[in-house]
Amino acid sequence: MLKDLYRMGVFAKVVEEGTFTSAAEALSLSKSVVSAHVAKLEENLGAQLLLRTTRKLALTAEGRRYYEKCRQMLELAEAAEAELESDLADARGLVRVSCSVNFGLTVFTKLAAGFHARYPEIRLDLVLDDNPLNLIEEKIDLAIRVGEVSDPNLRMSRIGTMGLVLCAARKWPGCKRVRKPADLAGAPWISIAQLPEHERLRLRAPSGETVTMDFEAAVTTQSGITAKTLILEGAGVGVLPNYAILSELESGSIVRLLSDYKVVRRERPISLITPDRAHLPAKTRALIDFVKAEAKAYLPREG
Repeated sequence: MLKDLYRMGVFAKVVEEGTFTSAAEALSLSKSVVSAHVAKLEENLGAQLLLRTTRKLALTAEGRRYYEKCRQMLELAEAAEAELESDLADARGLVRVSCSVNFGLTVFTKLAAGFHARYPEIRLDLVLDDNPLNLIEEKIDLAIRVGEVSDPNLRMSRIGTMGLVLCAARKWPGCKRVRKPADLAGAPWISIAQLPEHERLRLRAPSGETVTMDFEAAVTTQSGITAKTLILEGAGVGVLPNYAILSELESGSIVRLLSDYKVVRRERPISLITPDRAHLPAKTRALIDFVKAEAKAYLPREG
């Protein structure tokens, strides 16, 4: 059947060009190949489509009716191709975006308003999920992920780095008393279960020495947003992603503890992820370019 669809196109071209020779030139095929395609189509249909004379070709009654159907098929194919080319060339339509709840609420939502103002014909479907989604199965056009991505079917473009900050609310009663790691002993620990060693804190002192402390969490949560809210409310201390607390650090509602020390955990890239495809639609490319240019205002400086 698929081969006959191609032969239908060849047959239609012969009718429109008027001769096998002209159709062959238009299709960049030899005259014998074009003739063979039409003959095979007639054989499969069990009907003669063309009357062949030495001077010209003429359609049989069956051929005329069949050509109209072939022409409709080609018009549909041409319309589908034109629509796809338009979608690829024009920045409009729906872009489905996936990221974690924490990143979505603290960073991406700030970008979305500006993006919509610049590209009013592009609609965003934002999926917030702390579990990485399968981009192909979930029909995700663009994902923003923290951490390494090794899937060969995906493309990655780095836009920043996530580090962890030891912090507490300024109103936490013990905030001013923490001047050395030992001062954290007995502090209520707010734990994010998704982090490795989420009840253990490793700090690197200015001297290079590593200090390790273990806690029994006062509260454990899967949600970084929940952990941030608990810390803001003065429930205790913990480590939070740097991108999630930039505005709170600036306002002073959250403060770094032991700022001379650094949390010993490998920094992780923040990346834009897309399916590995030859051509990205203009709408997706527009969003990628916008995020690359504007996200730096909402992410910590690297280095």
